[in-house]
Amino acid sequence: MAVATLSTGMVGGALGLAFWDSFAIIVVVNLISCLLPAWTESFGLTGLRMTTFSRYSFEYWGNLLVVVFSMVSTTGWNAINSISGASVLYALSDGKCPQWAGVVIICTTVWIICALGITWIQRLDAFLWIPPFVVWCVAAGTGASHFTGGGIQSPTGSNGAAAALSFIAVVFSFAVSWVNCAADYNVRMPINTPHSKIFVATYIGIALPAILVQALAGVGGPLKLALEPVGGFGKFLLVLAALSAIPNNIPNNYSFAMHAQNFGPWALRIPRIVLVTLGFVAAIIVGTCAAEYFHDTLQTFLSIIGYWTIIHILVVVEEHIIFRSASWKRYNFDAWDKPDLLPFALIGNKGANIGHELTFAFSGLAFPLFRWLEKKYTGK
Repeated sequence: MAVATLSTGMVGGALGLAFWDSFAIIVVVNLISCLLPAWTESFGLTGLRMTTFSRYSFEYWGNLLVVVFSMVSTTGWNAINSISGASVLYALSDGKCPQWAGVVIICTTVWIICALGITWIQRLDAFLWIPPFVVWCVAAGTGASHFTGGGIQSPTGSNGAAAALSFIAVVFSFAVSWVNCAADYNVRMPINTPHSKIFVATYIGIALPAILVQALAGVGGPLKLALEPVGGFGKFLLVLAALSAIPNNIPNNYSFAMHAQNFGPWALRIPRIVLVTLGFVAAIIVGTCAAEYFHDTLQTFLSIIGYWTIIHILVVVEEHIIFRSASWKRYNFDAWDKPDLLPFALIGNKGANIGHELTFAFSGLAFPLFRWLEKKYTGK
């Protein structure tokens, strides 16, 4: 429910799409794409984080690519969420709180919470969704008179198709970004926890707020204007909206450290707080530099991460279904840190954004072929 979700919904209007066209894309794409992080969430019951589990598909050394891209993804999201929150603080203060200062405030708060450790993170996350939920409910109610879905007419022909495909890519990339770290926070759950319960809870928890908040943005009502009718309380709600970036950034910052620990045994010896701090510094540097070009940065970042996430999840899915017969018993979970027992991985765009479709097609065809050859000649 972070304000970055609102920014993602605004991309449809920025691309020239009418509200109902944007709304249809938001609903359909989220309903489909949120199935992926909901499914991978249960992988944590294996006792392995997602970037560690990926070794069974990408092998030990090839998985370093997964580690690097996952660290880039969490850093990018840390920055994007911080910039979104900082933009609200900037508007609320009439420019007195520069965006770089807002980024520092949000990132520092996230770092403090992450420094407390995973136990406190999970305790706080159980309640931190409530303030932004109140913000969006009030904004939807008080700002209804300002919201209009008929102000923009979508372009037609090839221009309309290009805008629609590009927005589909943005919404898809936003939803599946949780694939890289969703499972990380279930490793402490009882191993007999039903996968179906985790799937349903995760699916609702990601899809429902994404659809509601992105749709709220699609009608084109500025958040500050929507909250003006409630006066001083509206300003307080704007502060809460800005700080909604914090609960979204906590898993990004903390998972940065868990991703980094997959570089090898030497990385496991580094105190996690040190790696969390490195992620915090990286997010501040990226966030303060990218703040000036936020909207272009958001679209570009989401597209790049979308390409990578497609490769990541598709390879893991095909490994699990085709070569492991969708059975957890086909995995040797004691081999997670033993390169000799893991498979050897042989595989690890302007106008309308069709790069996701092309990436899906190539990865989906190439991985099974090379993985079959590997299994045939090495037996792994």
